[in-house]
Amino acid sequence: MICEIQNIPVYYEQYGDGKPIIFIHGWSVDHRLMSGCFEPIFNQLHDYKRIYLDLPGMGRTPSANWIKNSDNTLEILIEFVNNIIGNENFLLAGESYGGYLSMGLIHEIGNRIDGILLLCPMVDSWETINNPERLPKRKIIWQSGLSDITEEENDVKTFLEVAVIATLETFENFKSNVLSGIKIHDKDFLSKYKGEYNPNYEKALRKITFEKPACILTGRQDEHAGYLAAYELLDRFPRATFAILDCAGHNLQIDIEPTFAQLVKDWIWRVELEDKKDL
Repeated sequence: MICEIQNIPVYYEQYGDGKPIIFIHGWSVDHRLMSGCFEPIFNQLHDYKRIYLDLPGMGRTPSANWIKNSDNTLEILIEFVNNIIGNENFLLAGESYGGYLSMGLIHEIGNRIDGILLLCPMVDSWETINNPERLPKRKIIWQSGLSDITEEENDVKTFLEVAVIATLETFENFKSNVLSGIKIHDKDFLSKYKGEYNPNYEKALRKITFEKPACILTGRQDEHAGYLAAYELLDRFPRATFAILDCAGHNLQIDIEPTFAQLVKDWIWRVELEDKKDL
C-alpha cells in the first residue's frame, strides 16, 4: 500500500482491524524486520490494526533530496500517522533508530500514544550513544549448524558479525527479516543523511515523560545501542517494564524469540488493563 506524503510514496503494509499500532524499523532495514517478529505474536491476538511502514530511502519508500535529517523524517512520520489513522489514539513500537524517531513522536503527539514498545532502542543521538565505554561487547554465546552452509557464505559472514545465538533458525530469520532490507536500502542517501535531530530538539527529548504502559527491551550483548542509555528513561517512564536480556544482541527479537514474544504479550496485557479503566 502507498501513502503519498509531500510527493514521496511511502510504502506500508497493514494487517487486522482494531486499535492501530504503528511500527517503525531501524537504520538501513525495512518493515520486514518489524512484521517478521511481531506478526507471529499478533496473529494470536485480536482487535489490533498493525501498520508497518518503510522509512525514506529504505525498503520500497524512495528517498528525496530535501530529507536531510531526523527532523525531516519525523515530519513525514507525523503526516503519515495523521493520514492513515486520522485522529485516533494508537500504540507505537520502534526498533533501534525507530526508537529514536519514536521519542520524537512522543514529544510531538504523545497525548495520542496509549502505549509504547522500544526494541533495542537508540534513544539519543548516535554521537551520544556511540561511546565504547557505555556499550557492551558482543560475542556469540551459542553457534550450531552453520558450517554446512556454503552457497550463502557471505550472508553467513554478515550474520555472524551481529549474532549472539547463531543457529540455522536464527540465520533464516535474519535473512528474511533483516538482511532482506539491508540489501535494498539506498546507500547513497543514507551516507549523506544525518540520523539526528537538531541540537535544541535533542535537549527537549531528554526531558520528555511518558506515563502510559511502556516496554523497553535491551540486549546484554548489544554493542550497537547497549542498554545504559535506555535505562536512563526509567525515571521519566513510570509505567515501563525494562529488561536487559542475556543471550541477546541488537537483533534481540531473533536471538531470544520466545522471551521477546512473552514480553510483547505482557505489554499488550498492560495496555488493555489501562483501556479497561475508561469503561
